[in-house]
Amino acid sequence: MKKVAEAFRERNNFLIMAHINPEGDSIGSQLAVRHILETLGKSVAIAGQDVVPENLKFLPGTQEITRDVPEDFHPETLIILDCPVLERVGRIRGAFDEEHFILNIDHHVSNEYFGDVNWVESDASSVGEMIFGLARELGIKIKEELAVSIYTAIVTDTGMFNYDNTSQRTHEVAGELISLGVNPRLMHGEIFEKKTIPEIKLLGKALTTLRMDGDEKIAYINLTREMYREEGIENISTDTFINFPRSIKGVEVALFFKENKERPLKINVSFRSSGGVDVNAVASCFGGGGHPRAAGCVLDMPLAEAQEKVLAEVRKALKK
Repeated sequence: MKKVAEAFRERNNFLIMAHINPEGDSIGSQLAVRHILETLGKSVAIAGQDVVPENLKFLPGTQEITRDVPEDFHPETLIILDCPVLERVGRIRGAFDEEHFILNIDHHVSNEYFGDVNWVESDASSVGEMIFGLARELGIKIKEELAVSIYTAIVTDTGMFNYDNTSQRTHEVAGELISLGVNPRLMHGEIFEKKTIPEIKLLGKALTTLRMDGDEKIAYINLTREMYREEGIENISTDTFINFPRSIKGVEVALFFKENKERPLKINVSFRSSGGVDVNAVASCFGGGGHPRAAGCVLDMPLAEAQEKVLAEVRKALKK
């Protein structure tokens, strides 16, 4: 953290990025880092392959997150957040080369330490929790805008403080953010509750695909491009979909297979474990990673083939 803080103080032009298919931790952390750097008087831009999910657009500054690096912006330092593998930034990867100085800030145990400076805390609940500490290290006064971004990162990556990555420290940070102006009820409403009818119908379609495997210790669902088209939906958060198969009694591993809306042969796979199976190890078999109880990967193949290959590896892990 001290090396990152030093880079923040000494360097000037920063490009902030995170992983494809951004969720609360990646968006909240990017906005928090931008706020810190702008407070320090630095030039900053945020770019990402995919658009900001609708449920996060209430956060101040999301309208400034672009899908391409501005042509007139020439960063000297890249900040890559919440991204264990460099390739996970997607096509934005083509906007930089080996000459750029990289700050790798992450909390995934599977991080590949690809940066010039690698700040990786696998016991942190979220990158947002880490950025809270960074703000303190830099002497940045945490006002409401910064507090809201960090709180979003924490509350989403901990599953509303329900996941095993929630620690005493997590609650202490959340409590301090609340004391600085964050309203938990309003935040929960914005992030988790303001669903449209098409969104609810899309969830319903996904749940109709529910299947069991491995002596009913594995539960999985899928979401296809056709389902998106039928409901006329382009950009919503589906992070909570996997919580439904995960909540089934007796299930040890839950899986969520999602077709890429633009590329049908690219399948995003989310893994959740009740604790007996290290899903980070399973996801790593396919070039992915994450945490022992929550991980993900991307496969370049048809949905049925992806399901067959992933289920085979999960069955092996269950036998172990």
